[in-house]
Amino acid sequence: MSVRARKYVASLIVVAALAAAVPAGAAARARRLPPSTRDELAQIFDAKVGVLGFKTTRALLQNLDTYASDPNGRHLAIYLEPMADNFTNAEYVASFDDVAKVFLPLVFKRWKGLKSFDVCLEPLPSDDASEVPPPVTQIQVTRRGARLLDWKDASLTDMLFAAVEYKATKNHDADVYVFFDDRLDMVPELKQARTESAQR
Repeated sequence: MSVRARKYVASLIVVAALAAAVPAGAAARARRLPPSTRDELAQIFDAKVGVLGFKTTRALLQNLDTYASDPNGRHLAIYLEPMADNFTNAEYVASFDDVAKVFLPLVFKRWKGLKSFDVCLEPLPSDDASEVPPPVTQIQVTRRGARLLDWKDASLTDMLFAAVEYKATKNHDADVYVFFDDRLDMVPELKQARTESAQR
């Protein structure tokens, strides 16, 4: 084989290797991080949250430093809205631990590149479709925090005991963090879970 032919063959091998590396890199990223768009994430989770009466309104990967949308972000944020138009405060509380179990610890086992995750339950839709509503409930968990509970069997009391509750400390950097809107304070199940958590 001539020198020119050998160079040509070598160049083909390099091109083939580079072409193979692109999908391999994409596959590696897919294993480490979830999809970064609402539609892709909804395809994964909507069937599970739908059984609980919710649909995905927003879902994205976020930069851990800025919480801006970032396709390579290490924080996964999911926002769910009730499908029923008469969803009650008691139902928000009753759904809190069931919703958490849909995602935890699954998201950390499935995507090794994630460092933290949160899911918010949003209020019923308002007349202003452009408005981004504040959450009614939220649970945020780091990878380390996900190891603090046996999520399969965890109750609302267990989650409160493991968590830092926002209203008590204003600390959003805990390994397990929870938030409940003031409107839920009088729901008996939440009051009881808070009492039981405080007595442990």
